[in-house]
Amino acid sequence: MENLRFALVGTGGMGRKYAMMLTDGSVKGAMLTAVVCRKEEAKQWAKNQLPADMKVYSSADELFDEPDGYDAVLIVTPHKTHPDLAVKAFSLGKHVFCDKPAGVSVGQAQRMEAAAKESGKLYAMMFHQRKYDKHIRMKEIMDSGDLGKIERVMLVNSRYYRTAHYHASGSWRSSWAGEGGGALINQGQHILDIWQWLFGLPTKIYANIPFGKYNNFQVDDEATIMMNYPDGMSAVFMLSTGEAVWEERMEIVGSRGTLLMEDNKLTLTIYGEDSRTYGKNSLDNSRNKMTFSTTTEEYSLEAEPYVEMFENFAAAVTGKESLTAPGHAGTEVLQITNGAYLSAWKGETVTLPIDADEYEKELQKQIEQENK
Repeated sequence: MENLRFALVGTGGMGRKYAMMLTDGSVKGAMLTAVVCRKEEAKQWAKNQLPADMKVYSSADELFDEPDGYDAVLIVTPHKTHPDLAVKAFSLGKHVFCDKPAGVSVGQAQRMEAAAKESGKLYAMMFHQRKYDKHIRMKEIMDSGDLGKIERVMLVNSRYYRTAHYHASGSWRSSWAGEGGGALINQGQHILDIWQWLFGLPTKIYANIPFGKYNNFQVDDEATIMMNYPDGMSAVFMLSTGEAVWEERMEIVGSRGTLLMEDNKLTLTIYGEDSRTYGKNSLDNSRNKMTFSTTTEEYSLEAEPYVEMFENFAAAVTGKESLTAPGHAGTEVLQITNGAYLSAWKGETVTLPIDADEYEKELQKQIEQENK
């Protein structure tokens, strides 16, 4: 296969950005051959901006009726539409690359995974932050075991500040009925993906979510999630889209050292000996006889690596690389997301994996309440 042929469904802001990458020669091993444009404005954009031989369809159904002109489907539509589009694409023997999130619920994501498995085709998520150098370095440190047993993690992220204008930019945005939630189901997907990529899934979650704290809606614009892990690690995850000051901070505390990420700076501190061993054996009352070695690494602000994600997907189709973000990552992120919502709605600790059917019922209650 000379070039993997993509069909794009979804021509909003991100869809158009992807379309330009796939048609201007930026992506090696992949190209765009078809696009779905439901609105006349989108069709005019395609006519003006895309190659003259681009196949333009008025609906996904029309696209799927002519499956010979593409190898993979790129889904960049509102969240709740992702599952049906993906399942149909898999049924036609197409690979699927899906923008976040996989869907609005674990059950939907599991359905997508099952369809991918049955078809034997590749399924990936656009979790591009796995390509950031600082995150790759953090993963290397975690996998090396240099930090010893991970005892505690704390994250605070307010980088995705959003205004009322943003929330009103689409009728489906920032609602249970349209988006399936707020900050966690949208901006939080990337952060939660890096989280579960580094630490895996917790066993228990308790979430404090002041729904509509900064905006006049019923979904989340702030969330604090407390997590417990089977090995005893405790963690706090705090996300806000209502704070004006940019903060991106993660602190990982292990028995042999700590790793602190502050925006694009990593500070690694390694202890002279395991702190638990020192705590048991030292004749001193505190850390006075411990030694510490600290190094700092600065990373430049990176362009978002979408091109690299497309190239990885194309290479994975030919067996040259493994997927950077396999489809199951979308399900795992939704386990935490749905678990947090369920905990906040019920006001109690939730055990993972959650009951997918219970979540669907509780989500429907929120939609009904929202529509009153």
